[in-house]
Amino acid sequence: MKKTVVSGLLVATIALTTLAGCGTKTVTDYKKIMDSDVSGEITVSCYDSTIYKSYLEKAANLFEEKYPGTKVNVESAGAMPEVKTQQDGGKTLVVVTAGGNDQQAKDDYVSRVNTEIMSGGGADILAMDVLPYYKYADNGQLEDLNNFIQNDPDYNKADYTENILDATAYKGGQYIFPMDYTFNYLTYDSSLMADFPAQDKLTYQDVINAAKDGSASTGNKIFGQSAYSVQKGTSFFEKAYSLDYTDFVDIINKKVDFTGGEFAGLLETVKSYADSGWINPANVTAAETSREMSLDKFATDNAEKYYAKFNSSLNLVNQFTRNLGTKTNVIRLAGSGGSSENDEIAGLVSNDKDEVHFSYAQSYGINSNSKNKRTAWEFVKFLASDEMQSSGLGSPDSIPINNNAKGKIASMLITGEAMQKRAAASGLAGNGQEVSKELTPEQQQALGNYMETLDKFTKLLNKYDVHDEKIDNMVITEVKNFFTGEKTADEVAKTLQSKVELYLNE
Repeated sequence: MKKTVVSGLLVATIALTTLAGCGTKTVTDYKKIMDSDVSGEITVSCYDSTIYKSYLEKAANLFEEKYPGTKVNVESAGAMPEVKTQQDGGKTLVVVTAGGNDQQAKDDYVSRVNTEIMSGGGADILAMDVLPYYKYADNGQLEDLNNFIQNDPDYNKADYTENILDATAYKGGQYIFPMDYTFNYLTYDSSLMADFPAQDKLTYQDVINAAKDGSASTGNKIFGQSAYSVQKGTSFFEKAYSLDYTDFVDIINKKVDFTGGEFAGLLETVKSYADSGWINPANVTAAETSREMSLDKFATDNAEKYYAKFNSSLNLVNQFTRNLGTKTNVIRLAGSGGSSENDEIAGLVSNDKDEVHFSYAQSYGINSNSKNKRTAWEFVKFLASDEMQSSGLGSPDSIPINNNAKGKIASMLITGEAMQKRAAASGLAGNGQEVSKELTPEQQQALGNYMETLDKFTKLLNKYDVHDEKIDNMVITEVKNFFTGEKTADEVAKTLQSKVELYLNE
């Protein structure tokens, strides 16, 4: 077949079509798209039914006011989290247990989205809750957002945390736009180790070297974590495994290495830590299969003494506000570690390649099937705007990607305003306590100290690993067999090698 000569008239259209062989290749004119009006109807799809839904619906209403003639539909699926309150030293703790952990419901949602996209349909914007977005990117089913960014004169990269965006690029393209980021840091108990060598970054071995002698003499655990737990994301194994995740599962290059010896060695090492009393034994009892973590267990875990604890980025603000004497509402996510009066910042955890990992709670991509990419892009950008990100309705365990919103949210966290808004969004009436939006001099000092530390830690975050929900569940499910004694480390490694290889090459 001869090449078709495309006329100058057709070049000016949004989609350019050239015939090559017997196939058709479409080239999109993104400049033309960005020159068009923001109008018409779009749909946003997500799995999480609580935080996502309230944030998206609020954004949809504001967006429609800002752009008359637009309509944003929000589709969501997922289980509601369990939210309970507990009094702790005059503070009201809102304990949020994990929602949306019904694996079958997640699988059904992913299958539905896959079917819609492959048939040429699907929502205009997809929240990357549990979706294997790398597959969509590889298949050309997600837009490379760089095409919009480069043709949008109103886009200012200085508005966003650049190293977070850069680290979430995939094969040179920006297929997702994270709305936030989250990280773990370690604290140490100053009542047990007054001279702990705190630093910006440290490895697990640094902590062990500093605490093992004291642990041997006192019987206190080094890390406040179980070797293995069915509470997903909470075990020492998972945290250690995630540090070198791409050594075992390299999704980008479709390489799997569970049988090279390092994975089996990791399992044996974690078990030896438990046997040595450095971490808690594996927790695989039937009672722990429930999504709900009781308040009694939460309080007990928080009261135990450990040399070091993992803490979420949300808890970082507590390091600077705990002695203010204010009755600030604080949300703690079950399994996040909590913070006590003796806990001091040890530093971020890095691996031996000097990589410091982070994750995100919310991120969005644009479906290549979308018939209204202009409005879809503008809505994604609106979700990341100062207006929306400083609303206090985002994820409670993450930091806004918008730089201007960071300080505003931090101020709202310190006064308790953010916690009240998030509790209300989760369907809670709150405790009836009025909060002042004005910071006291002590709170202002705490805000300054917190922002200084947050900025320092943020600049050190340099690694985001592409994950797949199904692969992660394969690993956690199979690893349980090692900690229950049903399989050896090598047997687990061989099983995972086979399963994950097969899945990645489907």
